[in-house]
Amino acid sequence: MKQSAGSKHPSENHTRDVVDGQINHELTKARYRSLDLADLMFGHLVTTRLARDILDRFLADGTVTCEEIKPNEEEETRHALNAAYADAVAHACLRSDGLLDEPTPEPETTCQWSWPKFPTTPINENKLVAFLNNVADSALSTARSILQDDSLQPRNRFAAPIDKNHAIPLSYEPDGEDVRPDFMVLPLAAFSDDEEPEVKEAYVNFTAMLLAGESKSARNAREGLIQVQRYMRGIKRAQPWLRFATGMTVGKDFVALLRGDCSGLERIELSLTDGRGCIEFIRIILGIVLADKKAFGHNPDVEIGERNVSVDIPELRPAVTPRTGPNFMTSGSTSQSGIPPTFSEYASNPGTPYSASIDLPSADQPSATSSTGSKSGTTSTGSKRGPDDEMSQGKRSKRRKRTVTLRAFIPVRVHSRECIGILFTSGSIRGRGTTVYVVVGAGDGKTYFALKTSWQDVARADDQTVVLKKLSEHKPHPNVIIPSKLFDPMAKDGAVYSTLGSIRALLNEEMQQLKVENRILTVTISELWRPVAYFWSPHDFVRGVIGALLGHEYLCEIGILHRDISENNVVLSLCRSGLGALIDFDMAIVGRPNMHQDSAPPPRVSKKEILASLLQPPAPLPASDEPYKAQRTGTTPYMSIGVLRGEPHTHYHDIESFLYVLVLFFLSYKGPLQKETLRRAQAQGFTQPVGAGRLPHVTAWPAMFERWASGTFQEISERKYFALAPASHASFVKDYFPHIRSRWELASQSTAPALADLILDCWMMFSHHDLKVAHSQFIEVLQEWLKQYADEEAYYVYPFDD
Repeated sequence: MKQSAGSKHPSENHTRDVVDGQINHELTKARYRSLDLADLMFGHLVTTRLARDILDRFLADGTVTCEEIKPNEEEETRHALNAAYADAVAHACLRSDGLLDEPTPEPETTCQWSWPKFPTTPINENKLVAFLNNVADSALSTARSILQDDSLQPRNRFAAPIDKNHAIPLSYEPDGEDVRPDFMVLPLAAFSDDEEPEVKEAYVNFTAMLLAGESKSARNAREGLIQVQRYMRGIKRAQPWLRFATGMTVGKDFVALLRGDCSGLERIELSLTDGRGCIEFIRIILGIVLADKKAFGHNPDVEIGERNVSVDIPELRPAVTPRTGPNFMTSGSTSQSGIPPTFSEYASNPGTPYSASIDLPSADQPSATSSTGSKSGTTSTGSKRGPDDEMSQGKRSKRRKRTVTLRAFIPVRVHSRECIGILFTSGSIRGRGTTVYVVVGAGDGKTYFALKTSWQDVARADDQTVVLKKLSEHKPHPNVIIPSKLFDPMAKDGAVYSTLGSIRALLNEEMQQLKVENRILTVTISELWRPVAYFWSPHDFVRGVIGALLGHEYLCEIGILHRDISENNVVLSLCRSGLGALIDFDMAIVGRPNMHQDSAPPPRVSKKEILASLLQPPAPLPASDEPYKAQRTGTTPYMSIGVLRGEPHTHYHDIESFLYVLVLFFLSYKGPLQKETLRRAQAQGFTQPVGAGRLPHVTAWPAMFERWASGTFQEISERKYFALAPASHASFVKDYFPHIRSRWELASQSTAPALADLILDCWMMFSHHDLKVAHSQFIEVLQEWLKQYADEEAYYVYPFDD
């Protein structure tokens, strides 16, 4: 089931509470407390022994204190340090359960450890960043001294946002989502070469961010973790090639490190009043500044380049980040090569026991996402942004703008193919994280292809292989785009890159004990067709749906059930009057050939007969004994009523999903893009420029239809069921038509009535036939509309070169 914060249509609500609710839902039963996470991520750079020796020096110079130990009592200091080291070593191979909303258990210790220079509460972001960089500088200098190796060089550095009131740019989000972390980690190139380095504004954007963090004055780990999850999602969406995203929460007496891959979220919560917590804190901070991009999830099969991007952002008065203490971060090389062997001699081999997952009680409801806490189990995040902040209100900034040039990190080669840009991404923390790149063909260097990467559930990998094999055994169909795998991720002689095996380093028996799915990276390539957002007329889109229905009918004939009909999986022809096609077989399964002929659909009824049924009262939604036991597949707003209720998926459910694609499409856009905009889009393979944000013709769904994407599955099914009831048709038309008119009358005065006629015909057809409509019936209605309103297309200009 596509039910994550990454599968949202641009027309859906993207405000902070909504996104938090969706992330909370997607991470249900997938958040683990991983006691050895710091060792797994940075143990190859900073061993437990090295971190312990650095802490020893910090105790000597007063950077860290032990309150129960009197000055000059070296024996007691050594005893406390050794106890902390033994505790850290013991935890280096342990993973245990932990509720996300439970506080970290207080450590059992006879010594109260503290960091005297930690900023006083309330924590100022600039002062916190200065403190973290001072700890990193001192730890690096001490490590060089201990190892007698001056070649150790930093790669990264902590930074605070320059703008304290607005979202950080290039988050790949529509307007309205609060994505402004309190601090971040950026590559060293993002800082000046001064003795006291200052961050360059051009690099303060989500494409350059290696880690996002939140500071909390009070010990409220849950609140900070929820906010960091949103920032980690922002990193994954801006850098969808990452195999995982990293985040941190820091407070006066605690620190939490998080790593989110497509199977869920790992975290370690440490107390800074505990010796073991101090050791791990040193390991984390020093590891962060020494780590290469791979340690932050970078995929080596994606080559990244840099490009200047001009964007408009609100005006501000730049803030200067305070800086104290000596700096060791800017000297020497900034090469991304490996750490010298002397440093690696301390590397340890972490163990891999893992725990079962326990999650937020409120998130365990079998529900879709919700925009309110009562539906999704989420609460207010308690963000420091006030009620007047336009991002917290989901509004565009009304402040004066200024144009800045940002340094964007973009993919230039993907799996050895030249990359033009990103066509689509559904990146979030957990889920398939599907990303489609436009790449150049190896032949003439002018033909574009769609290269898709997706983290497929291992349990579904065999199904996908069987589906693609069956497709290859039949004659290609003009309305089905068949992908080919670049490599077989499950091949016995190839390396299998998986979330639980490769990222989390679990053994097979440990994976079997988990309640989360193991995912493998799959890569396919196919022909590039036109995304529906680049339609040039309403008729163009209707022809696209006809083609996709023909493709779906063919799949049913050969025994394949698609199970994921949505706007993203319908593509348009590159020819003027061509029909569309159906793509994406990630959720498809093999079934009986000619499954669509198992039962004859009801005969088509005239519009007059359907209108006569409006006087009949709607029947109540039938009860279901086991509404959530069946596997649901699909994207929530487009899911059929039966699938939402847990019924076994059939071809009728897919055809019903086409109805919702049609209905929502004309609410998602206010006419086509301008001719020149469409021509430029074709030239660049329909990829959206970095920093462009939402396409200008995208518009938000009305509240009535937004509710198709929020609430429990049962609630959404009931909303759709009663809307389709004959007695509700008049109300549906009354609610639907004004929105169509407001969106489409600017294109043509006669378009809105024509579209209303099309939607009403299709809506009533499904209503009267009890949702069981044949391919031929649906196609016939669409073709009749094209014929009846053929002259209407003259009001639109065809922009492309055939």
